[in-house]
Amino acid sequence: MEKVFSLFLGAMLLACPLTAWAKDVVVDRILVKINDSIVTQYDLDQELKPLYKQIKDRQLSPREQAQMQEMKRKALDGLVNDVLIQQEVNKFSIQVSDEILDKEIERVRDERGLTLEEFQEVVAQDGLSMEEFRARLKKLLEKQELIGHMVTSKVVVTDSEIQEAYDDRKDDYSMGKMVELAIILLPSDVAAAEVKERIANGEMTFPEAVAKYSVGPGKDSGGSIGDLSWDDLADEWKDSLQGVAQGGVSTPLTIQGHEALLSPVKIAEDRMVPLEDVRNDLFKELMQKKRETLFTDYFEKLKNSSVIIYMDDSLKPDNGVTQ
Repeated sequence: MEKVFSLFLGAMLLACPLTAWAKDVVVDRILVKINDSIVTQYDLDQELKPLYKQIKDRQLSPREQAQMQEMKRKALDGLVNDVLIQQEVNKFSIQVSDEILDKEIERVRDERGLTLEEFQEVVAQDGLSMEEFRARLKKLLEKQELIGHMVTSKVVVTDSEIQEAYDDRKDDYSMGKMVELAIILLPSDVAAAEVKERIANGEMTFPEAVAKYSVGPGKDSGGSIGDLSWDDLADEWKDSLQGVAQGGVSTPLTIQGHEALLSPVKIAEDRMVPLEDVRNDLFKELMQKKRETLFTDYFEKLKNSSVIIYMDDSLKPDNGVTQ
């Protein structure tokens, strides 16, 4: 199954190549009554227009006909949901202006790096005119406003929930073994083994050796080159540091044509991404999940309390609420 690319916020149009057949003659008839509103055959055909455009006049096998019928049921159920949402939008006088639509389209264009012409081409590839796209985008933004109106004010995410989500994802936030490294790059007339021995004998510290001998970076900071992931170190560096304790000195190695020594200033075996660095992302994710759960409950209650009459039993959703 191939999904048709759509621009607005991850919403996908239903598509299934080689599984449908578009008729040239459209008979507009009522398919569903929802309270005081209706969904017609024309509405359904408009929703499936991108699919019809792909399929054209292909002859369908029995299996493909069954798939087509299921596609129609899903599309019609989505239209019924849209009507119910629109009724709630009207009830609470929610409005999305042309200015808001323009700003949202501009935001999506900037996010995807599209010119206006490129954006229009992508919309056309979805089988939509710009007017049709704007109408669908408006419905989507109205739904988001409705969710905010009915749900968001009831959602609370606590610090303990954020902490729990963080703890549950330790593997995701683990940075593995980290080491703060200091380095001495020695001039050609100074032997690394000799410097290492002087440090070991207590004649000088590693930072003092850096200040006296090093021709490399960090001379004013004890040779520190910052925190590095152990996994990212070159094999030669790992070999020279093998078994070296924090504050110790590595075996001599060659770096950029110079004899060199390394010192692990600090070693963190299981360093984690700090909670504060991901707190905002976790908060947004938990908020979204709670909003979706509350809106699903709210919408199911709305659907159960509505009068929904399908005029064609073959188009009823398998688990739909009908009256």
